[in-house]
Order: sequence, then C-alpha cells, then structure tokens
Amino acid sequence: MENVVLQNRHLLIAAAVANNFLADSTHINMVYYAQRSTLLLAPAADELFKGLHKTSMQMVKNKNLLGDKSISLEELLIDNEIDDTDRPLTYKLDAMNIMQIFF
Repeated sequence: MENVVLQNRHLLIAAAVANNFLADSTHINMVYYAQRSTLLLAPAADELFKGLHKTSMQMVKNKNLLGDKSISLEELLIDNEIDDTDRPLTYKLDAMNIMQIFF
C-alpha cells in the first residue's frame, strides 16, 4: 500500500506514517480548503489547529493488524464534489504534525 490513499471514500494511512502522525489518537480534526484542493488534518488533541481553522472531527479507525488507519471522507467528498476514484494521494507532514493532503 502507498503511504496515503483514497479507497472506497476512506482515507487510508499506512502504519509507518500513522504511528508518527497519529500516535494513539482515536480522533482527528480536519478542514478542507476548496480553493487549494487541500485537506488539512491534525490529531484531536492539537488545540492550536482547532483554534486556527474551522474544523470537523472524525473518528480514526484501525484498518488492519498492521497498524494502518482509516478515516471516512464520504461527507467531505460529496459536499465538495471531489473525485472519489480510488488512488494514491500526495501528502506532506510538517514539523507541527499537521498533514496536508492534495486532491
């Protein structure tokens, strides 16, 4: 599996990335900026991120025993008319532990 993929309207994050990014978080805050076609994600415990952006909270689920994680994006994809074709996604994880995903 690629590190970050869109599959069946879910964001799948490989264990190698998820362990560093999410640690033990069971929820994330996210915000989508349509003008940049960019989704920003941060662990729910990041109060600064939540204060700076108008976020929504999503549950992080375990995808498999390897430690891969899954986040439902169905509502986001429908509301913003984003192509829901299964595919690898380009992402960037910055020093402040915020993930940017580019659609």
